Amino acid sequence: MENQAKFQIVSCSGASNTGLFADAVARQLNNDNEASMICLAKVAIGDQGLINKVKNQENKIVVLDGCALNCAEKILGREGITEIIHVKTTEFNIVKGKTPFSEEKANEIANHIEEIIK
Repeated sequence: MENQAKFQIVSCSGASNTGLFADAVARQLNNDNEASMICLAKVAIGDQGLINKVKNQENKIVVLDGCALNCAEKILGREGITEIIHVKTTEFNIVKGKTPFSEEKANEIANHIEEIIK
């Protein structure tokens, strides 16, 4: 029997290091079958098929933003997707434009998300 993801995740994939962390964590959780990744770009262009699918899912939605601009949260909010768990990479002592990417820090964020989903 195929493992089903425990939650949905959508991430910032912005140009800064904070976006890199968000994207890497979302992909890691997706690859580990913990989460099902939502395409933020498709939501941003108004893909109603995806938007309706996200709205009709029973799984929790984790929104992982890279910085205080909260782009992913805002994009989902414009589509009425507001029942979310919001996490920012900057909550983990990652400084935008300064903190180099590390697997250790990405794992810390992923572990935090897994804990809050339990």
